[in-house]
Amino acid sequence: MKMLSIYCQRISLLLTLHAFVRVYATPSLAPTATASTASSAATATAPTAATIAVNVETEVLRFSYELERWLDIEKRPCHDFYSYVCGKTANTTKEQLQERIQREQQKFDTFLTTNNNEQLLDAELKLKQFYDSCKNARSIEELKASFMYRHSGGWPAIDSTAAILRRRRSMTWLDVVGAFHEAGVNYFFTQQIEIKSNKRLVYLNVDANVMRYTLRKFEQLIGDVLLEYGVDMDRGRLVALEILNFERNRREILKDDELKEEDTEYSYEEFKASSFGTRLLVDWDAYFKSALGKPLKPSDIVVIHKKSKLMQVFEFLQQTAMTRLLNWIWIDYLMDKSAGDCQKLTQQYFEPVYQHIVEHAFLDKVQMAQLYASIGRAYDQLLPSTAWIDEMSQQNSHLFHGRVMHITLNGNDNLDANYAKLQISNRNFYRNLEKLQRALTQQTNNQRPITHVGNAAIADTTKIASNFMRTFVAVSALMQQQNLTAPLNHMLVGEHFAKHLIASGSTSQILGAWRSMESEREFATLRQCVQQQSGTTELPYNLNELLVKLLAQQLALKTYEQWQERNERLVHRLDSLLASGRLQLSMNKLYFIGSMLADCRQLESGPQKQLMKSYLRNSVKFRQTFRCRLTDELYESNTCKVL
Repeated sequence: MKMLSIYCQRISLLLTLHAFVRVYATPSLAPTATASTASSAATATAPTAATIAVNVETEVLRFSYELERWLDIEKRPCHDFYSYVCGKTANTTKEQLQERIQREQQKFDTFLTTNNNEQLLDAELKLKQFYDSCKNARSIEELKASFMYRHSGGWPAIDSTAAILRRRRSMTWLDVVGAFHEAGVNYFFTQQIEIKSNKRLVYLNVDANVMRYTLRKFEQLIGDVLLEYGVDMDRGRLVALEILNFERNRREILKDDELKEEDTEYSYEEFKASSFGTRLLVDWDAYFKSALGKPLKPSDIVVIHKKSKLMQVFEFLQQTAMTRLLNWIWIDYLMDKSAGDCQKLTQQYFEPVYQHIVEHAFLDKVQMAQLYASIGRAYDQLLPSTAWIDEMSQQNSHLFHGRVMHITLNGNDNLDANYAKLQISNRNFYRNLEKLQRALTQQTNNQRPITHVGNAAIADTTKIASNFMRTFVAVSALMQQQNLTAPLNHMLVGEHFAKHLIASGSTSQILGAWRSMESEREFATLRQCVQQQSGTTELPYNLNELLVKLLAQQLALKTYEQWQERNERLVHRLDSLLASGRLQLSMNKLYFIGSMLADCRQLESGPQKQLMKSYLRNSVKFRQTFRCRLTDELYESNTCKVL
């Protein structure tokens, strides 16, 4: 009995410790993210060795089973490693594409249903609230409470109160259209602004989005909208006929014609004095102030594309009754705002946040930080002491390393910054949509040509670090989840990260700009060796890209070998299990296959495919792993060394 009591106490203690580990397993948003902080965070939150072993064994074996349908076993690795790995995967079928879309949908659905709001970035939380409000807000009362509804003069089909009627009587067609333009919904014409020689240029153009729906589909959607909002049947029939007639006339004006017109350019003062200003009797000052955020100066330039057609559109609107115009705009606006389109709208207005969620919402941040730190250490051990990397590029690579660590552990600052001014509750979808549209419009209007001088490296490395995270799209296409164990991270992501770490050392777009001046002799030797092997002086790919991949392979492979040394017993067990499978694999074989597999889907051009085929995988480790013979093609052709 006493022994049972002691046993129960131990079990209770273990459960308490397990709960403690789970509470602290989620990485905190540290103020700075460096290799040392990531390493210490990973150590502090590491689960038990037994748990790690079980997870690794499960994931690695599942990955090896998946390879049975991906690898082309009719090809021999030591003859044509590219075709062996990518022969089937590169030729993506519609079924594979559909599978990927379904997996992305599952990730987004999981994000929406998971109760983890306190762990989300501000931008992620706003996306979630926007989606919730879209699903829940479909009543006339909520529509009438929205800012755009009151600002534009309301929807006559559902509202004829005295207050809204007084509002409409004082409005012109440009006031109505401008209310939607201010929120980023461009009806009938568009305006775009840019800066040249310290002058603002405003481009006016006819809205090209004429045939969003066929006329038959448009007619059907009119009925759907009127029915959804409870418009009286007799009243709705009359409104539908008026709207359909308006739509036919609009399409007739906007359809393509053979008339070729040069762009017409005015100063803003001349524009207001032209036929646009005098015949239409509208307040362009008020329009541009609301739509662009600032009034135009007399010296600013207005450029008109297809002047005669734009004038027809303006005259058509001038002759249209206010009630008919508002009925058409509101019905057309609500066609795209049905509850079933919430995800489509979420993707449209939160696209960077949506991609961020799909790409790495389920990333194991601690394990990835461990991988980054390991490759960063390998970089410092192998490359700065060679002639390949110059001092400036080394500093920029370290900066990139810190940015990726920060984005992984702390989230993407840029996402929050882009949506910082947006205040969204989960109550009113229409109000939220209008806020989003105004915010996006304001961002577009505020874009200015910016020249970075002192902060060039910071700006570039931040962008590259964000783009690197898109690597997980390729990984996601291979695996059904992104929360991978350490060895799979090494196999599928490690070389990608090492390549970015090296190439991001330069802020220039020139391939190979990360190399030091002292590397020219070694580079010439490499070029001569590769040319002799290929039997041609003109290589069908860029040699600097090949060099980056070779150096990246060295860095990633070294960290993978270090992981194997720390987990020798687990690796030995996995090797025995993998060897008994149909493909007779091993952990080392999985590394070479996985790092190539993650590249297959990225190959679109002939030069890129040729680069991968000429990827010098024939290191001593590769030959030993696949037991290549002296007569094998890869053994004979790949003898060039870089380190």
